[in-house]
Amino acid sequence: MADFNTNHHEELLINRIRKDGFGFKEENEFPKYFILRVALAWALNAPFLPLESRDWERKRLEGDKGKEYHLEQITGKGKDKKEDFDLLIRSMLYIKHKEELDRDKKDIFSDEKEYLKILNRYIQRGLYELDNTYKLSDCFYQWCLDNLHLSPTQEKQTKENPKSNDEGYFSKLQDYFKRQGIGISLMNEEDSYRHHICKIELLDSTKIQAFKSKSHYLDDELGESVYIEQIKGISRAYSLQITKPKEQWRNLGLNEFKQGLKDLSKQNYVLGIFAGMSVDKKPFCFDLQTTPHLLVAGTTGSGKSVLLKNIILCLLRNQNIEISIIDPKAGASFKEFKDIKNIEIFTTQETNECVEKFIKEMESRYERNAKGEGFESMPYKILVVDELSDLIKQDKEIETLLIRLAQKAREARIHLILATQRPDSATFSGNLRTNVPSRIALKVGKSTESKIILDETGADKLTGNGDMLIKLSEGGALQRVIGIYLGEKEIQNQLKTMP
Repeated sequence: MADFNTNHHEELLINRIRKDGFGFKEENEFPKYFILRVALAWALNAPFLPLESRDWERKRLEGDKGKEYHLEQITGKGKDKKEDFDLLIRSMLYIKHKEELDRDKKDIFSDEKEYLKILNRYIQRGLYELDNTYKLSDCFYQWCLDNLHLSPTQEKQTKENPKSNDEGYFSKLQDYFKRQGIGISLMNEEDSYRHHICKIELLDSTKIQAFKSKSHYLDDELGESVYIEQIKGISRAYSLQITKPKEQWRNLGLNEFKQGLKDLSKQNYVLGIFAGMSVDKKPFCFDLQTTPHLLVAGTTGSGKSVLLKNIILCLLRNQNIEISIIDPKAGASFKEFKDIKNIEIFTTQETNECVEKFIKEMESRYERNAKGEGFESMPYKILVVDELSDLIKQDKEIETLLIRLAQKAREARIHLILATQRPDSATFSGNLRTNVPSRIALKVGKSTESKIILDETGADKLTGNGDMLIKLSEGGALQRVIGIYLGEKEIQNQLKTMP
């Protein structure tokens, strides 16, 4: 009796990948069950789905009966120790669904029927996603790197990212500060995506002001841009982030985005957003519901548009949500979302109409709540305004409308995300700043622009291309984050996987 049955559609996919992806025409050269293993690997890395979710049925290909496969082929069960990873697969599935399995008293280590039921779901889901994400024009090797959390070989990494000369940075720092009469000790030295990080501690707390003053000259001393932040919770400790040459940067893409979504799924967030990876290589997530409004600012090439799209992708994971986008480029900046049913895109000419519509909705919600309907029965509404500065310069009334909306919208489940390339005090006034307390600053040209966004400098020293500083209303401390780049096709593929 077979342990897994494909259908005709799945068999066509398997043959296509075997021939076009791996380049093997004959089955004896490359067994078809290898594709099932690839599908299983994808599904194990995919965003979590509860066993009772109806999405398992939706995320599978339909078709007539195909071929039969056995555990010996799929998981290597019964083969020698080097090839038998059946127990490992069971363990991974148990870890992913521990709460459900323990609750229902199901043991997939002894209950073969239950194990095969779950394993079949995972393989079917993996084949479904393969069919939706791999195209003939794609390099299958690159697809595997992007979707299976793989890394290029060490030889390839060394060739593409030659070892930098950032060894010995601490000794340079120590020599420099010693000449200034400031003693430092090394806490930790590590490598990050775009930076070499030295975490140091001052030996004398009376030297803190001198350290801050002399640190301004580190760029000239090291020949690289240096960003310094105090390490939270540790007295006299600082993180010195020394920028690497651009050819040594590690760009973040689909793998990291999936890692962020996985981390986001573990949080009890209502409007969860994954912004990117911290310089400590950990996903940085927050809840828009508690922010409650957000300003995103950065110059051309800073990664502002990419970040906005990623934020929208995250918010769309909440089914009880409606998003309106004001795009001065008539939808061109957000074309990936033009056919999404719960997204509406407005042009510059429709800005006043759109914001006034939000205000009317807000007032209506307060009236309905007063009559006992309750805000919790109403969907979340998000207003994304791109190029805020240009809009306000064209019509000052827009600022007044946005202030009115920001003052009262939170309780009515309405949230604002305002974005601009040119932050200045004229367009981001005191009243608007007060009511939009959470900020994301990408690269800006001047320290004065950084102060307008964050109330402090720092954004002028960012590297661009998604490098950002985040200050949320709930915490207030700055967090440096490297954003994720997703191409148009990758965004479209992510939209297909939305619940």
